[in-house]
Amino acid sequence: MSSLISSKGGGGGGGGGRGIAAGNTSGGNRHGASDDWNAPPTIKALFAFQVIWAILTAILFLFTVFKLTRVRSKITHRGPYLLLAVVFILFSISFTLSAAPIRVTFHPDVYLRIVFSSVMIGDFSRTFSSAAILWLVHIRGAALPSPQSDMSSPAVIRPWKRYVDCALVLGIFILELAIHGYTLDRNLAYLRTVSAIGRYEEFVKIATRLRHVISTVVVLLAINVIASLAAIKVAHRRTKFTDPVIDRLLVVAGPFVFVGAFIWMFADIWNTEHPTYDPGRTLALSIIGDLSQVVVVAAVLSTIGLHRDSYPIESSSHLNRSSSGPPKAGY
Repeated sequence: MSSLISSKGGGGGGGGGRGIAAGNTSGGNRHGASDDWNAPPTIKALFAFQVIWAILTAILFLFTVFKLTRVRSKITHRGPYLLLAVVFILFSISFTLSAAPIRVTFHPDVYLRIVFSSVMIGDFSRTFSSAAILWLVHIRGAALPSPQSDMSSPAVIRPWKRYVDCALVLGIFILELAIHGYTLDRNLAYLRTVSAIGRYEEFVKIATRLRHVISTVVVLLAINVIASLAAIKVAHRRTKFTDPVIDRLLVVAGPFVFVGAFIWMFADIWNTEHPTYDPGRTLALSIIGDLSQVVVVAAVLSTIGLHRDSYPIESSSHLNRSSSGPPKAGY
């Protein structure tokens, strides 16, 4: 069973490691949890962290809803935080599904579906959290002082960049859905049909290539997020414009977006070169990868209190100018 799971190509510091760990702790003929769970300490630690992340992200979802009911802003300005609320729910579901097969034994078909669902939902959450950051960048970019000409405006706030970001996020979402659906279908086929085992090695090679594709687009999306934050920050410096939302995203979320993408790529390469299961490596990559994801979404959530909704975004750059200091974003 564990060989089937290792071919699915979760890749990320959290997703791939969690699936493989579950595959190595769900063997045997029993069903359900056991009171005398004698799993290795690393597996127990992995299970504990998944439960902690699931509870934490559920609490952050409730906090997001609470804050949104008390923040006065246009519905378009709430959009990134509504998307963030969806991300917290998806993360909580992903961590819960990840923890379940570590502690409880399921029928092989059910086990495969749970593990693949956990990894797939986790991938969706990571993609949508990046989308929330890009959405904020576009909204905050509209508050910049109007340039003398469209050619002098930073590319990150131009309409075509918004279309590119939307297309990139949508394309990655569809790609992840298709790849995970394919790998799950093939794993189930090989599990049920003895005659299909002869083609298993070929499938492993295909699954490895598909895992590399997901790793590539994850890194591209992370680069896009970091570059967008850096570009709008440079535009702020040129116009002596201060925006605490972008500053916090760049300082807090940006580094962890990079760390998360690096861990994802490192885990993909390492799992390809060393397919043998290593509990210590799995635990380390899972903790770092999951922590990076949680910090990124928490950093985005923390910006909700930095908005000042007294002024409409279109006139904020004029209403907040002051001769005694640089202008500040005013919504």
